[in-house]
Amino acid sequence: MNTEKQIKSALISVYYKDGLDSIVLKLKDLGVTFYSTGGTQDFLETLGCAVLPVENLTSYPSILGGRVKTLHPKVFGGILARRDNAGDKAQLAEYEIPEIDLVIVDLYPFEATVASGAAEQDVIEKIDIGGISLIRAAAKNFKDVVIVASKQQYATLDSLLESKKGTTSIDDRKLFAREAFNTSSHYDSAIFNYFNQGESKTAAEKISVSNGSVLRYGENPHQKATFYQFNNTNNAATLANSQVLQGKELSYNNMLDADAAWKAASDAYHAVSNIKDKVAVSVVKHLNPCGLAVSNTAMKALELAWAGDPISAFGGILCFTATVEADVAKWLSDKFVEIIIAPAYSAEALEILAKKKNLRVLVTPIKPEITGEKLYRSINGGLLVQDEDEGLDTEYKPVTQKQFTPTQIDLAKFGTQAGKHLKSNAIALVSQTADGSYWLTGAGMGQPNRLDSLRWLTIPRFNLKEAAVIEQSVLISDAFFPFSDSVEVANEYNIKYIVQPGGSIRDEDVIKACDQFGIAMVFTGRRHFKH
Repeated sequence: MNTEKQIKSALISVYYKDGLDSIVLKLKDLGVTFYSTGGTQDFLETLGCAVLPVENLTSYPSILGGRVKTLHPKVFGGILARRDNAGDKAQLAEYEIPEIDLVIVDLYPFEATVASGAAEQDVIEKIDIGGISLIRAAAKNFKDVVIVASKQQYATLDSLLESKKGTTSIDDRKLFAREAFNTSSHYDSAIFNYFNQGESKTAAEKISVSNGSVLRYGENPHQKATFYQFNNTNNAATLANSQVLQGKELSYNNMLDADAAWKAASDAYHAVSNIKDKVAVSVVKHLNPCGLAVSNTAMKALELAWAGDPISAFGGILCFTATVEADVAKWLSDKFVEIIIAPAYSAEALEILAKKKNLRVLVTPIKPEITGEKLYRSINGGLLVQDEDEGLDTEYKPVTQKQFTPTQIDLAKFGTQAGKHLKSNAIALVSQTADGSYWLTGAGMGQPNRLDSLRWLTIPRFNLKEAAVIEQSVLISDAFFPFSDSVEVANEYNIKYIVQPGGSIRDEDVIKACDQFGIAMVFTGRRHFKH
């Protein structure tokens, strides 16, 4: 059976006309009959095309302020009719319905309207009805009809018209149909997600991803991996939207670590309010910040963050919340790092960094304090969805006889964000330098109990810091102390300030131990587990 079809008629109804003129002129040269309405009709006529208005075909004008234009049997019959079905052909003849071989649609910009902050009524008016119906009808009848469902497919159709002069194969039409259903399903997901908000939100998630990039491999070389960017995000300040200025392709692990570094640096930046011209720098390895600092210059913050754990910093991922200048680039010239992330770079800095051919250099704005993003994680046979752990802790409730000073509270706010980004069980120790900078001076993470995180990881790292004074530093736990033993270990090392969420059935025992040892403790009321 011959599956080749020649395009003889086209219905075109689009929102964006950019890039359409080349297609229209090729169709015109092929003698294709045009059907259209409204602004698209005017556009076609300016290109010298004879257009049959849809209103003439249906004998109905566009009504209800343009809400109803193409919804008519004379339009959909011509699209859905099966060309090899005698009954369908007879009904086309009986009701004088012309066959339509090509449908080109570009839907109302619903997502862009939502992202603009438009009023609800304006958003509702951008829910396309006729266009989405045309897409589904033409895609369903792909055996006979070509459907172009968005401006993203204009170039593909243009190329096809150039090479095949209006003839299409079943494979061509099926490919366009696949892309059409991709477009329509995404469009419906965006509309559902707009309505599925607030207190009445249903337990349903519509996640739309497309245009995946196949990565070299996954977490390990024997695992396959693909990166998909969420279509549903309207937030330009995301790591997925980063501009890559140089370096080799990002790997699966690179992307995870870069995301962790970007979030840690951004949250540290938001947590500190008493440093003028503040800059935060994070150094991340295997999703954990091994270095984190906030100072009044990028160079100071970098030196402190690197000093947090210089051994682990080798091969790490760095994120800056300010422009990377030449002094920073020179300092890094003899250091091995995988990725640098920053909002901007000076020309001289880029020239220096360009000497490291494999170094990835990314441009990304600071992460907003609240993005409203979701976290998705799969288990075998299912999907877990939760809110991002965002926002600053605001409650630092004193529970002991010894009190935090205002200086230690400010330090605690930085430290809470540092601890939040360490894998549980996590302990962070943070300190302030003589010039008022904040830095992560000890970190323990990923242990099955927090005693090991404190005794064998946090303290040994801190002991390497000659410039830090442990009595003035603040210890942060990502979860409550179930027993007083963590306080006893903290006392062994002369730690005098502890932050934890509280909530254990043995809180009173923990508080008594603090009072016994002269330790100040505050409860934040917010746990920050991280798996």
